[in-house]
Order: sequence, then structure tokens, then C-alpha cells
Amino acid sequence: MHIPEGEYNLKEFCRVIIDSPESVLSGYHGQRIKSFLYLSDNGWREYLDEHYETEDFGEITKFVGEYRNRKGAEQPAKFYVGEYKDDLQMVVTAETEEAIRQALRPVSEHSDCLSPMPIMTEDFQTMNEIVLSSYEDMRISEFKSKRVPSLADARTRPDVDREIEYKGIDGRDRLDEFRDEYGVVPTRIQYEHENVSIRIDTSGKFTLETVNQESFNILFELLSEVVVNVLELLDVTNQIKFEKREVEPGNLKLQVAEVSSGEIDFDQPVTLMQAESFIRGTKNSQDLNFSFTDVTKQAGSLDFSAQVTDENRGSLFNVSATENSMRIIPKHNCSFPSLIEFYLAVIQMLDGGARMKLYESQTAA
Repeated sequence: MHIPEGEYNLKEFCRVIIDSPESVLSGYHGQRIKSFLYLSDNGWREYLDEHYETEDFGEITKFVGEYRNRKGAEQPAKFYVGEYKDDLQMVVTAETEEAIRQALRPVSEHSDCLSPMPIMTEDFQTMNEIVLSSYEDMRISEFKSKRVPSLADARTRPDVDREIEYKGIDGRDRLDEFRDEYGVVPTRIQYEHENVSIRIDTSGKFTLETVNQESFNILFELLSEVVVNVLELLDVTNQIKFEKREVEPGNLKLQVAEVSSGEIDFDQPVTLMQAESFIRGTKNSQDLNFSFTDVTKQAGSLDFSAQVTDENRGSLFNVSATENSMRIIPKHNCSFPSLIEFYLAVIQMLDGGARMKLYESQTAA
């Protein structure tokens, strides 16, 4: 992206893109804007300064990384970040998917102060309803849906876990038909309209294939619907922690451990087979790097426990699950990005309707 030098806030920055898309996107294949939201904590800006070449444009920061293109040559990848709300940063870029994979994704993989913003499956349904109610003739040309029993009943074999991808000009009708028949709800949608082409998914990525005022209006309207729940999730994960402090009762000095644990409530009963599939899925994922050790499991009514390590950040926590919920007990360096990414893995691969909350705090000498 080619942004003229100057000082901008996020709104002014987007206005530059809207007013001059040809010059801003000159030389970029596809001529589209991609936006990502990141939850943040103190130190996130310093983290960028340590790992990227940065430049300030007022309230916007440009940061540049490197990637290897298909021919193996190193090229710069440009990204811009501005504050959408407190503790929530918006990254905007026109780079290719390969540049994003190599140069942007590492921005949070090893960071304790930045995490990609997830969109809860239920909130995603609300976003879809907003778009379709605002545009009666909005078309859906592509979507991906998965089975979430709490959000949709199924007429055909409701006990079967399903994931469906569909492409076609009749996607809007098919989305409703698949929901009614198989109980699947969308997790990724491509919208098409006379002046709008935009793709959204539950990972928090927004792709604006038409760069105009209307597309940006939709983007910010949809964000306003999910930001409250996302920031509540950040608040919960920030409270899940293991800390030690000294107390002095009388003439004694004691180390006291304070543990605040979390809990993920499942929407539907989880089986041992599903739990095992979840472990395999996190191990095989290209986007996650969790390992499971000391695994104990028992068939029948689910009784499952393990020690989980975020290999990127060194976070360590224990989990113990029944068919109805999963406890998360922090052990070491349990940062909020690790917990959010683990929760995102749960809603993507185990239970799309699961909710995270604070469980309890305990103090022990």
C-alpha cells in the first residue's frame, strides 16, 4: 500500500484508501484490502519495534517485514496498524496471502501482548443477519458452514458432525437450506452486491474486494456488533493466572500461590472420540502449536485431563474436562494470547457454541 506521508487517526487513514484506491493499491495484485483485528496488552507497540521496521503516521503505525515470493526472492511486506478501541488494534494491508502468512502471522505467534481477535460463532450469525437485512438483494457466492447444535436444529441425522463448503450463485438460498436440513451455520461467507464484494470469517479476517465507502461501512458496522463480546473474552483471559506473592503472618515469611482458573462451558455433551479428535486437530494445525502431555482419558461419561503447552510462547496450563465443560488451570507464563488461541481452537474444532468464563480463584500456602 502506498500511503502519503502525514498524520492520521484510523478514520482518516481509511478515508485516504477510500478516496484514492487506485494510487494506494497501485502495483498490488487483486486490488483488495485485508483487515485483521488484534487484541492487545501493554508492550505491543514495543514488540512491533523490536521485530519490524516501523514508521509513525500520527496514530497509525506502518510496519514492514520480509517474505520470500514464489521465485524465492526476498520482498518487503507493508502493514498498517491503528487503534480501533482500547486493547483492540486494526491491521490493514493489501499484501498477498503468502506475504501475510510469512510476515504478519508471526507478529502474534510468539507475543504475550498480541492475539488475533476471534469471532464467536453466535456473533458471526448476527453479523450475517445484519448484512442480509441491510441488502435484500445481497448475494452469497461462497460459504463454509459447520454443525453447531445450539444454533440450528437438523432434520437429517442430527447426531452427525458436519462441515460443508459451497460455491454457487444461489449460495444465499443454499445456506438456509443446509441450515434447516443439516443444522450447519456459516463460519465463512463471501458476499456480492452491485457495489460490494466482501468476505468475512470467524478467524477475524475481513477481505474487501471492492474498496469503497460502502464496503468500509459494512466492515465497521459488523465490528461494532462483536467488539463487546470480544473485549469481555479478553477480560476473562487476563484474569486467568498463576501468581506467587509473599505474606508475613507474625515473624514468618511465606510464599502464597494465587490461582485464578477458567472454564469453557460446552454447548453440547462432548464425547471421548471428539476430545481425541480435538487433540489430533491442534497437533496437525498449521496455525496452532499446542502440545498435550500427561494425557489421561476414560470412556463413557467423558473424563479427560492433560497438560497443555503453547510451544511458541512457553505458556503452560492444565485442562480437565467432563462432557459438559473444561477447566483451565494456569501453571506457568499463562498469557492471554495462549488462552485465546486455545479457546479459538475449541470453537473451531470441538464445539462451536462453547463459552469461556472465569471459574474461581484460590489461594494456598
